[in-house]
Order: sequence, then C-alpha cells, then structure tokens
Amino acid sequence: MKKYSTSPKGRLVKEGLTISLCLKRLIFVCVLAVGIWGSIWPGNAATDQAQIVFIPIKGTIEPGMSGFVERSLDKAFRMGAKKVVLEIDTPGGLIDSAQKIKSLVFASKVPTAAFVSGEAKSAGVLVALAAEEIYMSPAASIGAAEPTPNTEKVRASWRSDLESAAEARGRRADIVAAMVDRNMVIENVKKKGEILSLSAKKAVELGIADQTVRNRNGLLTELAQKDGVYYQAVDITPGWGETLAWWIINPFVAPLLLLIGFAGLMAEAFTPGWGVGGTIGLVALGIYFGGHMMAGVTGWLAIFVFILGVVAILLEIIVIPGFGAAGIIGLALVVWGIFLASTSPLQAFISLTVATVGSIVLIYIMIKVLGHRGMFTKLILGTKLDSASGYNSPKKGMEKYLDLTGVALTPLRPAGSAELAGDRVDVVSDGRFIPQGSWVKVILVEGARIVVKPVQSTKNEEV
Repeated sequence: MKKYSTSPKGRLVKEGLTISLCLKRLIFVCVLAVGIWGSIWPGNAATDQAQIVFIPIKGTIEPGMSGFVERSLDKAFRMGAKKVVLEIDTPGGLIDSAQKIKSLVFASKVPTAAFVSGEAKSAGVLVALAAEEIYMSPAASIGAAEPTPNTEKVRASWRSDLESAAEARGRRADIVAAMVDRNMVIENVKKKGEILSLSAKKAVELGIADQTVRNRNGLLTELAQKDGVYYQAVDITPGWGETLAWWIINPFVAPLLLLIGFAGLMAEAFTPGWGVGGTIGLVALGIYFGGHMMAGVTGWLAIFVFILGVVAILLEIIVIPGFGAAGIIGLALVVWGIFLASTSPLQAFISLTVATVGSIVLIYIMIKVLGHRGMFTKLILGTKLDSASGYNSPKKGMEKYLDLTGVALTPLRPAGSAELAGDRVDVVSDGRFIPQGSWVKVILVEGARIVVKPVQSTKNEEV
C-alpha cells in the first residue's frame, strides 16, 4: 500500500506537477487551433486577398452598353481590383459598339477575363476575344458571327477585326474567321456553306476558350488557384437610368415610340386646339430622343434638327399656302434628325418606315372616321367641284360651242370659266386678260380645249 506524504513540501511538489501538465496541454491546444485556423482561413500570410469585378455583357450590344463598360472598367481600376471578368450572355448587336468595347478591354489597366455563361454570338464573339482569358460554362456556345448587312465590304472588315483580336490573344484566327465566312473550309471542323458555332468543349479543344467551369463559383476557384489569391467578387450593374435607356433604344421599342409620336401629332391635326393626341405624341418623341441621349447614342444636335424640321412643316401647314420649300426642308430635317438619333442607319430606316407606314394608315382611318377637321383642312382643298355647284367635266362633242357667245364667270388669265348655252365650261382666252362678266365668243375648239375672245355684246362685236 502506497503512502503519500502529507507534509507541506510534498503537497507543493504535487501541485507543481499538476500546473505544469495543464500548461503543456493548453499550449498544445492553442498551437493546434492556430494551425487549423491558418489552414482554412484564406486571408492568412501565405495567401493574398483581392477584389475581382464582374461586368455583365447581357442582351443586345449597343452604344449604351459600350458606355457602361467604359465606366465600369474605370471604376474597377480606381477601386484597385486585381482582375475584371466580362460575364457574357448576348445574341450580338452593333458592330461599332462591339469594336469600341474591344478597344476598351485591350486598353484596360486591369487584367481581364471573359466568362461566357450563356452564349457569345455575333458581336459578342469580338467582346469575348478581347479578354486575356476565356472561360465557358459547359452549356455555353460561341460563334455564328455573320454580319448584317452581309456585303463583301462589311464581311471583310468584320472578319479582320475578329482575326486581329484572336491573334493578339494567341488564339486561332482561322477558327474565328470561319464564324464569319461561309466559304471557309476547315477539315474536320467546318464545311463550306456553314457558319461556325462552337460548344464550350469544342471551343476549348480548338483553342478559342481556355477552360470550362461549372458556374461563377467554379470560375472564382479556378482563378484563385491560378493567380494565387483569394478573390472577393464585386458586381457592377447598370443603374436604373442606363437600364431604361437600353430599353428605349431597343430595335423593337424605338420604332414604336417614333410611331406613337408621329401618330399623336397627326391626330392633333384632326382636332381643334391642343389635346391628348398632341401631348402623347410629344411625350413619346421626348422619350425617344431622351433615351438615345441617356444611352450615349446622340446629342442635342439631333433634337435641334428634328424640332427645326417640325417647325418648318407647321409653318408650311398653318402659315404658307400649298406645300413648297418649307415643307420639303422640314421633312428633310426630320429625317436627318432621326438618322442622327438612331443607333445605326439601318435602325433609322426601319424606324422611319414603321412610323411612316403607320402614320399613313392612321391618316386614312381618321379621314374615314373623323373627316376633315382642324389643321388638316389646310392640307386638303375642301371645295367640291360637283354638278350641283355648276361644275361639269369636259365631255365629247365640245364642237357645239363653236361660234357661240357667252359670259366670263371668272377672270380669264387666260384660263377660267364661262357660261355658254347655259353650261358652265372651262375656257381659255386668246392670250388677253378678260375681266369677269365680259362677253366672250368661242373661236376655237380642240378636243376639250375651248378658246374664246372678248366681244362687245351678244351681237358679236369684237373689242
């Protein structure tokens, strides 16, 4: 049987051993915790932390988007981002807008990557090729970049843009050229007459894309391992004003706004004073031009030219009789203003065609339903030259009036009307001015043309 000392010295030794053992265990636990924490915490000394900015390239590529990309790249640089990712899902858009985005990406002070989450078609191909790295989701596609209009000149220029971007980033220029040119043939890749479009897997095989990643999280993991940093994602999204502007300049919305604007002003021509139609028309035109200005497509010049054209047309309708130089100049200025405001000449032509055809249909309906009212009476002669008013159209057998005497119903300068044998007939004088109410005699009949000369009275005494 063991015996333990109960002396003060024995108790001190035992307590010292216990405290020492506890301290060793505490130190071991702390070291273990620090090791585990350091292995799972990405912001440790062995790994840096940085921001990665995502810029969405979604929907139609147009001038508003190029302006948004420019502002986003500048913001990414100012916030000290380590990388910018263009998140692409677009069916294409305007070539000149894609070219501007390409130039912006090439000039970016922040390293760039493209992530094709859906599709990169047409103009979207150039945007993707501009980035230094290209990643695609497994279900994504890239290609089908045939231009519209597909003329030889446009096609050659567009093809050279894609080839130069691919070569600058070390990618196969022949593959991207096949996305534009139907006549190209690439063995085991593309036949003649086809436009090349690649799946994500095929794009990686042919060197157009670098790698496929499942989603954004997969992309962040891949970039973190590749760059040796822990990325904190930051999204830059368009503001409500930019979103509204993009909606207004949509190729389907813009023509409708222009049609509503024209139709509203046309409707105002059938009503006295100023009403709802004119107000709606002005609001629609204001939205049309304002949206294009907000999107960076146009400036004040387009609005000034358009307003000047409308003023010229109103002057022609209200002040100046007939339709002459003011009306022609006004129409030309209106057309010019639309071309200045539109995203492209083709879009301007489409918008004007829709607005013009729609306005013609509206005018026809309003004439049938409302008749001639308001300012519209300035454009159309309302007086009817019918038989009830004493007007008769020329008929065959006008020779019966030869040598007859009658009275000039209107001044003959030299054309006018005269009463012959009780009929109101269109006549011309023999070159002289004949006042209204003068006696005249028919001296020549040629078909429907009746020539008269002045006489003193029914006795046929010449003046």
